[in-house]
Amino acid sequence: MHLLKHGLPLLAAAAVLVLGTSAAARTNAPVAGGTVELVVRLGAPSLAEATRSNRTLAAATVRHRHLDVRAPASVSYLRTLAAAQRTLASRIVRTIPGSTVRWHYGVVLDGIAVVVPRAEAERLASVPGVAEVYPSVTYHSLLDRSPQLIGAPAMWGPDLATAGQGIKIGIVDEGIDQSHPFFNPAGYTMPAGYPKGNTAYTTAKVIVARAFPPANTPWKYAGLPFDPQLSEHATHVAGIAAGNNGTAESRTVSLSGIAPKAYLGNYKALTVPTPGDGLDGNSPEIAAAIEAGVKDGMNVLNFSIGEPEMTPKRDVVVDAIDAATAAGVVCVTAAGNDFSDLGDGTVGSPATAPDAIAVAAVTNGRGAPADVIADFSSGGPTPISLQLKPEVSAPGVNVLSSVPAHVGLWDTFSGTSMATPMVSGAAALLLQRHPTWTPAQVKSALVLTGDPAFTSTTRTTEAPTTREGGGVIDIPRANAPLIFDSPTTVSFGLMRRSTTATRSVALTDAGGGAGTWSVSIQQQDPEAGATVAAPATVTVPGQLQLAAAVGSSAAESDQTGFAVLTQGTNVRRIPFWYRVEAPKLETEPTTPIARPGIYSGNTSGKASLVSAYRYPDAPSGIGVKTNLGGPEQVFRVHSSGTVANFGVAVLTHAAGVTVTPRIVYAGDENRLAGYTALPFALNPYQPDFYALEPVASVTLPSAGDYDVVFDTPTGARPGKFTFRYWVNDKTPPAVALAGNTATTAAGLRLTVKDTGSGVDPSTLSATVDGKRRGIVYAAGRAVVGLKGLAAGTHRVTVVASDVQESKNNENTGPVLPNTTTFSATFRIAR
Repeated sequence: MHLLKHGLPLLAAAAVLVLGTSAAARTNAPVAGGTVELVVRLGAPSLAEATRSNRTLAAATVRHRHLDVRAPASVSYLRTLAAAQRTLASRIVRTIPGSTVRWHYGVVLDGIAVVVPRAEAERLASVPGVAEVYPSVTYHSLLDRSPQLIGAPAMWGPDLATAGQGIKIGIVDEGIDQSHPFFNPAGYTMPAGYPKGNTAYTTAKVIVARAFPPANTPWKYAGLPFDPQLSEHATHVAGIAAGNNGTAESRTVSLSGIAPKAYLGNYKALTVPTPGDGLDGNSPEIAAAIEAGVKDGMNVLNFSIGEPEMTPKRDVVVDAIDAATAAGVVCVTAAGNDFSDLGDGTVGSPATAPDAIAVAAVTNGRGAPADVIADFSSGGPTPISLQLKPEVSAPGVNVLSSVPAHVGLWDTFSGTSMATPMVSGAAALLLQRHPTWTPAQVKSALVLTGDPAFTSTTRTTEAPTTREGGGVIDIPRANAPLIFDSPTTVSFGLMRRSTTATRSVALTDAGGGAGTWSVSIQQQDPEAGATVAAPATVTVPGQLQLAAAVGSSAAESDQTGFAVLTQGTNVRRIPFWYRVEAPKLETEPTTPIARPGIYSGNTSGKASLVSAYRYPDAPSGIGVKTNLGGPEQVFRVHSSGTVANFGVAVLTHAAGVTVTPRIVYAGDENRLAGYTALPFALNPYQPDFYALEPVASVTLPSAGDYDVVFDTPTGARPGKFTFRYWVNDKTPPAVALAGNTATTAAGLRLTVKDTGSGVDPSTLSATVDGKRRGIVYAAGRAVVGLKGLAAGTHRVTVVASDVQESKNNENTGPVLPNTTTFSATFRIAR
C-alpha cells in the first residue's frame, strides 16, 4: 500500500503520487521467484468479531467500550485460537515443505501469515482447517493554520488540560522519527505498561515503536521502527495528529498538532524500499500492525496509505480494520488522491472499510480561501462496493508539519494523507472528553456536525456529498452532537427508473438531543423525477425512514444531498447518494467464452447502445477515451471467484479500426470491475505506468458473470479485431538461450514465451556485462544486439513481463510477480 501524500515535498510537485500509483519503475522487493506470503484464515471469529455476537463474552472482555485483551476471558479465547493455529501451522509445514509461519493473529483475525514456495501456494486452500486464503497486497504511503480551521484550540482549554492527554494515536505508516523536536518528550510521563516494542525508538511521547518487515527482505533498515534513509511521510503525519503545541518552526511561526498532548504509537508496516516511491508494505504486515495496535491499547489508528479497491471479501486489511473498530479502536483512513485523474468512484482501500472514517482533503487558507475541496481528493462512491465515502473532510493542502532532520526538519505536503491525521487528532480530543463513546459514535458526531466544503474558491456552491461526505469537521460542534445516527451516511446505490428504495437510520440521544426534530431534504443537484423523501418530523430516540424514488423518465445522474434535522437553532446533516441508471448493456447479445485462447471479433454492424462506463467515471484525465459513441461487441465470461485474475488484450485489428476494451459486471455498464477493467497500465513498478494500452483485466475477481465489452470511440471506424483471453495468469514468461554461442553480426538469440496473457514486448530489456543493449522481439523469439563486443565469455540479463503484469499494481503480491529476470553466460565466437 502506498502513502497518500499528493506529491513529494512541494518543490517536487511534478512527481505527484496518487492512490495506487507511482511515477517510476521499482524493483521486485520480495525474494526473487521463491516464496510468497499469504494470510490464511481459520474458521472461528477473531476475538473482536466474537464480542459483536457473543454478549456473554462481550460482558467479560469489553471495558468502557474498549476491548480489554488482557481480561481473563480474552486471554482464554485467544489461547483457544492460538492452539488451533498451532495445529494448522504444523499441518501446513508438513504438507508444504519449505513453508514457514510469519505472523499470528487473534484479535482482529483468526489467522496466520504463511510464507510458502510460490509453486505450492495453491495447495494452501486444500489443507484441512484452512477456511480462506488472502493474497498479499502491497500498500504505500500516500499545520500552522489547520488546527484553528477545525476548532481544535477551542477544545484544548487555556492550560491544554483537554488536548488529548492519555489518548494513544497509532500511526500505521513508514516510521516516525521519535527524536524530532515536534515530539519532545519533556513534560510527559511514560504510562504504566509502556514502552512497548523496540524501546530504543521510544520516548515518553512516542510510547510504542514496532516494525513489521516481510520475510527475507534484504533491506538493512526494514526491521527498525525508523528508516534513517527513507522514513519521512509518517513523521509528517504524526506531527499533524499530535505534535507538541508551541513547537517553533522558525522565529515567527510556532506549530501544534491537533491533539498535542496525545501519545503516539509508531507502527512501521511499510518497510520495503521501492526506487522513486519510498517504502512499501504488504497486507500481512499491515494486518499484523493493526493486531499489535489493538493489543497495545491504541485508541485511534491512522492510515494515511491506500490502494485501489479490490473485491471487499478478499481484502484482509479491510477485514482487520473493521475488527479493530469492533474492538473499540477508532480507525481513520485516507480517501485517496485520484479525482483529478479518474473522477468519481475513486475512493480506495482501506478507506473502503465500512466501519472506518474515510477522509477527503480541503484547502486550509494558505494562499487560497479555506474549505475548498482539493482537486486531487478522491470522490465516491467506492467503485466496487458502492458505499458513500468519504465521510468527512479536513485540511490537506499545503500543510506544514515535521519531517526528519535529514530532509529538512519541516516541510509542506498536500494529500488526503495530511487530512487524515487531522481527523485522528480530532477523534483523540473527543475520546478524552467522552471516554465511553464507541468508534461509531465518534464517527457519527464528526459526520453529523460538519461544515460545508466548496467546489471552488468563490465558495458559492457546496461540494457534493461524494466529495465532502458530511463536510469539514468542526470539533467543538462534534463535542456536543446532541444525537448519534447509524448509519452515518446513506447509500441507495444504483437505482433504475420506476423504482423506489428505503433506508432506515437509527437515531439516539447523545445528550440533550431527545425529543422532536424537524426533517427536510436538501438535494444538491436535483433531477426531475429523482427524489428523496422523509417524514416532516422524527422523534429521538427513534428511526428515520428515508425513501428514494426514481420516475420513469428521470435522466441518468448522481443524486447527492442531505437529510437535514433541525431542533431550534441546532442543525444536523445526514449525507446521502444514489445513481439513477438505465443500463443498456443488458439488452445487447453476448457471446460466451468458456476457456482461455485467441478469439476474433467484429464491431462492424453491431449496436451502439453504450457510450460511457463507470466507476471510475472520468478517466479522461489520463487520456482514456470516455466518449464511446460507436458500436460495441460483448463477450460473456464467468469467474469462479478463486482465480487471481482474468483479462483480455487486443492483438490485431483491421486497417483503420479502433477498438478499446472494458470489463463490467454482467449487463451493467455502470459496474466497471475496478481500475484494472479500464484500458491503461496500472502497475506503478513498471515505466509505462498510466500509459494507454488495449488491455483490460480483473484482479482478484469475485464469483459471477462478467461482460467483456469491445467498444468504438465516437467517430472511429468499427471492424474486425482479434484478442487474447486469459484466466489465472500468475506465471511470468519463460526465457532461455537459443544457443550458448553467438556472433556480433547475428546477435544473441533467445526464446521468450508466455502461455497465459502473452509476452509484453514493451517490457523487454537486456544488459550484457551490466551495460544496456538493444533487444528485438517477435513471435516468441528475441535477439540481443552484440555489436562492439569482444570475443569471449559474457553475461546477459533479460527482464521480461507478460501482459497481465501491467494490471497487477499493488493488489497482487509480491511486486512484479509476472516478471522474469533471466541471466546466463554465453560466448561470442572469434
